[in-house]
Amino acid sequence: MKKRLYEIDALRGIALVMMIIFHFFFDLDYLGIFESEMWSGGWLVVARIGQILFLGLAGFSVALSSRGVSGQLARAARIFGAGMLVSFVTWIFAGDAFVKFGVLHFIGVAVVIAAWFKSRPRAALCVAAGSFILGEYFKTLVVGVGFLFPIGLVPLGFSSLDYFPIFPWLAVVLVGLVVGEFYTSQWKYGEVFLLSWMGRHSLAIYLIHQPILIGVLWGVKSVL
Repeated sequence: MKKRLYEIDALRGIALVMMIIFHFFFDLDYLGIFESEMWSGGWLVVARIGQILFLGLAGFSVALSSRGVSGQLARAARIFGAGMLVSFVTWIFAGDAFVKFGVLHFIGVAVVIAAWFKSRPRAALCVAAGSFILGEYFKTLVVGVGFLFPIGLVPLGFSSLDYFPIFPWLAVVLVGLVVGEFYTSQWKYGEVFLLSWMGRHSLAIYLIHQPILIGVLWGVKSVL
């Protein structure tokens, strides 16, 4: 990135805070400490706002970056590798419900795709629209093979603790890219220290927050 925009880091930090809050109550429900309906009502709104903000900023960052497609590959490999680590750890603890194509796997793929559309906002918006429509259509289908889940086609009984298929979620990243392409003036509010710090270290925070939350809550559950 040519110049660090602290406000973008702060927005990413806000998305992380929303995600951590959601995961805290999700873990409470998952461990049977406090039951909540996490995928409807207000909690669903919180989850979707955080997800859209986080993924949109991934596209925004691609637009502001000086890296091209080849330059994004190293970043993508690092993020995707972190996703595979999440898959391995959740496979140990969650069995067949392990994270198969979660947010980190998705971002690792999406930033490379988004890089192809830098300086082509019209094409990016067309592909974004197509991605959303295709993804919504895929939700109505059930396939007989198990290897198409990265694009949104899943077999009967598919389960994953975290799942972000390329379609329709690529639409969010591409819209974020377009917003970044048209971003012409810098905000003047300066650094929001804690949130900006979180935004700069978003990958590390994503990787460690769930083990910390689950460890603490498991300890609490054991003494209740």
